[in-house]
Amino acid sequence: MLSYLSLTKPFDQNKYVERFDQLYEKMAQAGFTWATLYENYEDHQYMTDSLLQVPYSMHQEIIDATRAVEDIYKKTFEMIRRNPNTIHRLGIPIMLWDLLLEDNSTRFSYFTRYDFIASQNGLKVIEANTDTPVGLVETAIAQRILAMEHQVANPHEKIDQLLKEAWEQIIKDYHMRSTDTLYITAANWHEEDKQTASYLMKHFPQQATYIPLEDIVVTKDGVFTPEGQTITYLYRLYPLEYFLNEKSDTGESIGEQFLVHVMNRKLMLFNPPAALLMQSKAIMALITEKKRDWYTRSEQEVIERYFLRTYDEQAGLFSYVKKPVLGREGGGIQIVENNAILDEDIDHYQEQAMVYQDYFPMPDQTIDTWDGPYTGKLLIGSHTLNGVPAGLFFRVGEYITGNLSMFVGYTIIK
Repeated sequence: MLSYLSLTKPFDQNKYVERFDQLYEKMAQAGFTWATLYENYEDHQYMTDSLLQVPYSMHQEIIDATRAVEDIYKKTFEMIRRNPNTIHRLGIPIMLWDLLLEDNSTRFSYFTRYDFIASQNGLKVIEANTDTPVGLVETAIAQRILAMEHQVANPHEKIDQLLKEAWEQIIKDYHMRSTDTLYITAANWHEEDKQTASYLMKHFPQQATYIPLEDIVVTKDGVFTPEGQTITYLYRLYPLEYFLNEKSDTGESIGEQFLVHVMNRKLMLFNPPAALLMQSKAIMALITEKKRDWYTRSEQEVIERYFLRTYDEQAGLFSYVKKPVLGREGGGIQIVENNAILDEDIDHYQEQAMVYQDYFPMPDQTIDTWDGPYTGKLLIGSHTLNGVPAGLFFRVGEYITGNLSMFVGYTIIK
């Protein structure tokens, strides 16, 4: 368990709530507006003002692992392109296969988050969020404010610059002109996605405009704003596969028409469609299966060190995590240890193909909350921007890390 700093030691609930309210206002003014979440008819605390103390050696190991895992994902992406028949293994809707395989993007993802478990038994990546990763606002804005409150150095001082450089690479890769507009979209009702889109837009070095997903107009001729302006470049904080279910008021499949325009390159998407290819958790099973066929000796060593064995079938495992291949926010996951179910969600994604991953326990971590000290399970997200490690995203929650797991900032100690 990592040690942590508290702004209210010894713990006093009234003082804690008072300080939290003050901190909430600072966060909201800066663009982080979901320090509390309303769900199941009550408010939940999403952010703690505790600050984890992360040893420098551990921090460096996570950064090194992030680079190594990113390289394995890049190699896997290349191998899938050379072996397109493997796409049937990934649990992706058939209607998207041609779009994903014909995507000739330079990178499969410019904005990615890898999730790691770190314990005394080592460091393991459990999945990659390559399509629509979130957590950047926490990593950039909330982390900065927490560091200021605790009067410690902010480990993420370069994240804004790295984001700008990622956008500049996109401009270069897609030959965007200075007169072109990047439209940025998210579901307007979803506060986290909307504010994340706003943060990304602020660092785009050319002209950018936010458009609510609900306002995008799709016709047979193209994709437009409500005013009739053509949308050619679009950053979408909306899962690609969700478009398959988008219908007009008259029942037309406007989502499918939208994807046709992407395939015909009338519309350029960021992250590119290939990001969904690598989002599938079945990628981990493919890496396990093809370890000796697709990868060099040094790459195999990286896989053995940082990747958990993952399979398409349960195949005699006694301790495993069962995951829907395109599940999100912990939905549909089942955790089994020694044939006993530790936790499960059966309300989401049960119709999807599943993978079975070796169970690697998350370490316990205590943080302060408005109800008092809370001990949960620690998960580490590690962002990359254009493939470059850009910041860590710590969360503490239950066995299944869902959307109510609490964000916690950190500082590096020698």
